[in-house]
Amino acid sequence: MQETLFDVHRPVRSPLRYPGGKTRVARRFAPYFPEHTDYREVFAGGAAIFFYKRKAETNWINDLHPGLYAFWKAVRDHLDEFAELCRAEDTPGSQQRFNHWAFDQRHLMVCRGDEHLLERAIQFYYLNRTVWGGRVVFDPDRKSRLYFSNPEGWTRIEKKLAHLRKVSAKLQGVEITCRDYAECIDGATADTFIYADPPYYRESTGHATDKLYDKSFDVGGHHRLAEVLHNCPAKVMVSYDDCDEVRELYPDWHHEPLQWKYSGTYAVSKEDKANGRKEKKVTGQELLILNYEM
Repeated sequence: MQETLFDVHRPVRSPLRYPGGKTRVARRFAPYFPEHTDYREVFAGGAAIFFYKRKAETNWINDLHPGLYAFWKAVRDHLDEFAELCRAEDTPGSQQRFNHWAFDQRHLMVCRGDEHLLERAIQFYYLNRTVWGGRVVFDPDRKSRLYFSNPEGWTRIEKKLAHLRKVSAKLQGVEITCRDYAECIDGATADTFIYADPPYYRESTGHATDKLYDKSFDVGGHHRLAEVLHNCPAKVMVSYDDCDEVRELYPDWHHEPLQWKYSGTYAVSKEDKANGRKEKKVTGQELLILNYEM
């Protein structure tokens, strides 16, 4: 691929479709960014905030999803080889190729570390672009959540690869891990800015098949996160669904309510739709929680 110059401090969109991702609303977070030299995004997902903000002197993105880890590592370290794998896939996306990556190659989903890194990276990327809602669920008990719905997500590959070149440039020098979030918070200092975007609290009480993420929390997981963050010397920004339970976990921190339309979520039932009522996006009630003064 032809080398291009790119200012890594400029915003660049996340290349992923990600449930609960902040790409469309990242600019609304910018006024709350504190001064820092070390940045850590401990539930990275699509890493929308990292890609929007200026790079710090040191940067760290982390996520427990092994396929996501493989994708970020491949784009950072092996972009040319990854690009060739992308070009080898037929366009637009097809049910046959989706089934290949979602079911025939399920053995790749249990790999960890850098084992079969490039194959896992293209598996994750292809599924993310073509699955319903961008949900790439590796949990074998929820494989029914992997269904093909977006063939147009695998088109204009050269345009996507040109964008990935910018993404790769911004990822250079960034630590990429697949660990428990607490390991990434350990060692933080007063010059560290931690952004945490954990699974929504309401997911903890919902049915397993309705969960957005491959790795979710139970109620105790939210309490553990709050305890870890309260004992951390860093500047911390947490984004959550706005509910009393979340507010009670961070009673002494600054709470900033925010609203935006959720993508892919509709307030109209199938029955209403059949009766001609138009679909409307749900307005999400979100909460930004800060342990520092602006």
